[in-house]
Amino acid sequence: MKSAVRKTAIVLIWLSLIYTCYELGVWQLNRAQALNVATAPKPDQPLVALTEISSAGKNIPIKAVNRIVSATGTYSKSYIAKDQKFSEGQIADFDVRVLQLNTGHAVLVAREVLAESADILPGEVLITGRLYPRQNVDRTLAKPGQLPRIDPALVVSKENPFLYDGYIILRSEVNSSNQASNLTLIPSPQISERLPGFYWQHISYVVVWWFMGALLLIAPAFPQFRLSTQKVGDNSPKRVNKGRRVGMKK
Repeated sequence: MKSAVRKTAIVLIWLSLIYTCYELGVWQLNRAQALNVATAPKPDQPLVALTEISSAGKNIPIKAVNRIVSATGTYSKSYIAKDQKFSEGQIADFDVRVLQLNTGHAVLVAREVLAESADILPGEVLITGRLYPRQNVDRTLAKPGQLPRIDPALVVSKENPFLYDGYIILRSEVNSSNQASNLTLIPSPQISERLPGFYWQHISYVVVWWFMGALLLIAPAFPQFRLSTQKVGDNSPKRVNKGRRVGMKK
């Protein structure tokens, strides 16, 4: 009875370990697929007005990040955002402007890669661009008129008490006369969601867990090696027989 219970317990533990390895592999496979989907480029949603998806003085909603937005207003202050990274790891300075909207609020606009002569359209302009969350890490030490990072909190003042969170990287700009500006536009790809790890790392974990499960599955097929030990001592047959022979001689 005890032997049957012991064998049943061993079989259950063996099957549980195999199932655990399988489920861990499935979990890592799902992580790899989720990472692949999250980092894949998504089609842009239709153009929407900035005032419809975000509010001045409040944190930018998640649904507003990466959206192509439009805004109308006039440029006021200008800044230089130093050492900004863009396509293929290149670093350059950006021309950043404060756009005063018709609503009385303002938003930061990264207009272009800084050039020697800035092309500014007169009067009111209509812009479109991709909306990004504010930068949280300083790129460099800033001097007066410069921004260490593109963050509306750095330009809040009495004249601009309420700014929209985040900033817009310009894609197009026209004035009331339908005149477009000639700018060195900044690339504005979508920001992909960041998940821990990377795709092939999770795939390698799938292989490891399923390989361990396969080893456990075929483990009973391996021969069991039993080491037989010969105990040599005073009670061994050779020593007993030797003692008897000595006694007979006497």
